Amino acid sequence: MHSPNEEWGIEVPVAGQRDPEQVKGVLEAWIGEQIPGATGVEIDNLVVPQSSGFSNETFLFDAAWTEGGERVDAELVLRSQPATHHLFPEIDLVTQQYLSMKLLGEHSNVPVANVRWAERDESVLGGPFFVMDRLHGVVPADAPPYTQEGFVVEMTPEQRARWARNGVEAMTRVAKVDWRAAGFEHLNLLHHGALGPEQRRNYFHNYLQWAWGDREHPVIHAAWEWLDTHWPADGDLVELCWGDARPGNQMYGGADHTEVIAVFDWEMVSLGNSESDLGWWLFLQEYSLEAGGAQMLPGMLDRAATVALWEELMGRPAANVEFYEILAGFQFSLVMIRLAAMFAAEAGDPSVGAMAIYNPVVGITADKLGIPRPVPPGS
Repeated sequence: MHSPNEEWGIEVPVAGQRDPEQVKGVLEAWIGEQIPGATGVEIDNLVVPQSSGFSNETFLFDAAWTEGGERVDAELVLRSQPATHHLFPEIDLVTQQYLSMKLLGEHSNVPVANVRWAERDESVLGGPFFVMDRLHGVVPADAPPYTQEGFVVEMTPEQRARWARNGVEAMTRVAKVDWRAAGFEHLNLLHHGALGPEQRRNYFHNYLQWAWGDREHPVIHAAWEWLDTHWPADGDLVELCWGDARPGNQMYGGADHTEVIAVFDWEMVSLGNSESDLGWWLFLQEYSLEAGGAQMLPGMLDRAATVALWEELMGRPAANVEFYEILAGFQFSLVMIRLAAMFAAEAGDPSVGAMAIYNPVVGITADKLGIPRPVPPGS
């Protein structure tokens, strides 16, 4: 999930910051239990997060063990579900992320890291977690935005055009997965109603109530009223949706860093019309440019070109893309509400909670609804 804390200059510490030596000992014992017959498990170069991720904590480490008489070395990544500061009302890291990546790796051409083991027992590390192989490539940054600094800026326009096309193409690979054959039935959230528009509408209404309730907000309730009125009858299009679809959740490799070698961050994975991924992609690009004060670079795809490419790759029109852009703004605004509450609690300063209303995400959403942007008092 995008990390706007740097924009606000706020660091969110992990409650009870972790002792690296303790984590090392726990993981050495745990990995030994995951590999039958493994001995001499050793962990080195452990990087333990001392400030929280917004959806997960990420640990990097090297591991070695003896298996079948041979020494095995592995570069690994561990993702852990935080015990507090949840951004979403329904979280199951093992099912949403580990299982999704496992199934995609086994049944699709979506590039994902190889996942190794998962643990639901919270007594091991304080929350569910899973371990995957570490990949080596480059990832477009959020802060400063990749349009201002980094490998995307250093590309030629021709390279950047390939990079942009390949990113959208990788996104559409997710939508083309035969999710039933691949075993994604667990994403059918029947407690929210029938699969399709009813289920999605009920999920997001529940999200609104969980994150904000009926308190006054100048944009979020107007957005929900608009969405509820204009929800498309697109139940014939039930596809696998990545959720957090954006270049910053793709890793690039190849000689010129234009090839997508991994798609990650599956905490928002769902079933529905995959135009929702297109809408999120477009909204996040607009947000990234505005929040960072950046401009489109030569070779990048603007909104019209991105929609046209998506339509070409999917073989159908993006009939409801405007709806899904507003849905993206609504959902991202709910994320900002949760972040505002988190920051206010950690900073011990209730005034930080004003971020729930006064932020670029809410502003862009207001623009798309044709209503005034909220203006902080005294501005």
